[in-house]
Amino acid sequence: MKTVANFFCLILFFSFFWSFSQNQNLLTDGNIKTDNPLQSELDLEVDKYVKKYYEDPKAVGLSIGITIKGKDYYYNYGQLEYGKQVLPNNKTIYEIGSITKTFTGILAAQAILDKKIRMEDDIRKYLPENYPNLQYNNHPIAIVHLANHTSRITRIFPNLYERQDYIELNPFSNYSKKMFYEGLKNMKMDTLPGVKYTYSNMAVNLLGYILEDVYHENYFSLVRKYILKPLQMNNTTVSLTDVDKNNIAKAHNNNREVTPYWDFSELVATGELKSNTSDMIKYIKANISENQLNISLSHKYTFEGEDGALGLNWFFHTTKNGNTMYEHTGGTGGSRSSLEFFPKLQSGFIILTNSLANRKILEKDLSASVEKISSK
Repeated sequence: MKTVANFFCLILFFSFFWSFSQNQNLLTDGNIKTDNPLQSELDLEVDKYVKKYYEDPKAVGLSIGITIKGKDYYYNYGQLEYGKQVLPNNKTIYEIGSITKTFTGILAAQAILDKKIRMEDDIRKYLPENYPNLQYNNHPIAIVHLANHTSRITRIFPNLYERQDYIELNPFSNYSKKMFYEGLKNMKMDTLPGVKYTYSNMAVNLLGYILEDVYHENYFSLVRKYILKPLQMNNTTVSLTDVDKNNIAKAHNNNREVTPYWDFSELVATGELKSNTSDMIKYIKANISENQLNISLSHKYTFEGEDGALGLNWFFHTTKNGNTMYEHTGGTGGSRSSLEFFPKLQSGFIILTNSLANRKILEKDLSASVEKISSK
């Protein structure tokens, strides 16, 4: 009897250990859920690079969309929520973070086309009060400086962190437009605008406020009118109210614990949009074709720096093979995203993840693979 009891205890132990290992180590070869058919050269290269990505113990879920000369490919790996074993798909909603800023750039281009603003305008023309601090040696900040990160407006205003209701897990929540303008009053210029690149969430958000004011419409209404509807991007949103609750990629922290999506309720132009790979492939293809004038104008080079060039919230680089690549990335408290495309090669990709795993190597590998295959 004792032998039988020990035998059952042993079975229970190994059952528990197996179950625990399945939940704790999704990353072992063969345990990563995927819909990759593993047939073509692209399938196999994507799988190789993704498995390398999953060596990071923080990885949870991942969706990739690729377009090459008009043909689209979708690959999904991992889980919507850690431990739930539900595979994402090309309709799964993720935070796209600062990729939102490229939409802001396209809206700025629309406002220029509509003669609501001009690139060279002093931004104070559109502000509610006088801001004598927003100039350096009598050189004011222009609209274009907000869109190419050369305004010298700080990345984040100190009053975002110093307020009593600051929430580390959701840093932009409860930060109002009034607080934003108070922070802007205390911002000090340190050099001429337009001469030095420094990434600034606050500058892009100010551009968003200006666009709302000149159109007398809220930011998402403008995005929907000038970008989402024309491109039939029906799943891109700022709210999760109307989204399929069973197909949202939950964000995860460094311990793969679910963490809230960031709330940019009054800083929408900075990073509030949510989307999926299906919609983002439509977005990439529209940027490649440049059939819309607002998209085409957003690609106009406005600044050249040591690390590349910028348009209206687009970053431009030249690869070692001489191809021009347009890109932007995003990051929130529990999600990471990367978007790249090669206009002349008519190809590009989107990476959406719901964890803090480092996707930079995956981004680099995937970029090289897409460039290589689309060059054939």
